[in-house]
Amino acid sequence: MSDVIVQGTVNAAWNGMPQVLNVGGSASMPQTPNGSLVVGYFNQSQQNNAGRLSVTSGGSSPILLPVPALVRRISILVNNWGANNLTLTNVSINATTNILVQAYGPGIPGVQPGKLTVGTPVQLAMRQAVQGIALPSYMQLQFTASGGTEEAVAVVGGPLDESGNNAAVIALNSTAGDTGPPTSMPAPPGFFATSGGNSYGMTFNWGAATVYVVNLSPQAAVPVTVLLQSL
Repeated sequence: MSDVIVQGTVNAAWNGMPQVLNVGGSASMPQTPNGSLVVGYFNQSQQNNAGRLSVTSGGSSPILLPVPALVRRISILVNNWGANNLTLTNVSINATTNILVQAYGPGIPGVQPGKLTVGTPVQLAMRQAVQGIALPSYMQLQFTASGGTEEAVAVVGGPLDESGNNAAVIALNSTAGDTGPPTSMPAPPGFFATSGGNSYGMTFNWGAATVYVVNLSPQAAVPVTVLLQSL
């Protein structure tokens, strides 16, 4: 699927598909889910140009996100915009700083997910997703990297928490070590948990709910194997 270049204009019907925003260009989603949406953004400049992305929804004040230069990984923003609209605008200073944006989640056309079947492991490369149905019992999502590169996966599903979100971002081979559940160490900002090793198990009981997983690892990372299993 090819990226779409937005030449400094507003795309008022963005549906989460990959978009490359020139400086001044915007992508606008008319209505977000009433649950967590995972937004990935990536600085495509080949020069040392730090970028900036403006995020607005409804009548809220813009949030300005730094978009690092020369970092071959996707930055991640997870939020519940409560079914409001969402607009992303490239407000970088250097005119050659293009930013790729994409949205991930159940029903979002940005990535068409493959099938996640209980008991069957599936391997995900960068920006690949799978979706399946959990059993009405305790389940575990087991994530395993096939090497020692840093990995990041996002999971969307289950009930909303007290802050209105139902997504979790998990890192493998993380320099932060083991944080988040089941440890007592708080995870870094934006993460549900991190693992200092190449595997992590996420335990949950969401009933017969949809489970969506996307691999948001750096460009040079190895694939991640995902296994949904009953406990």
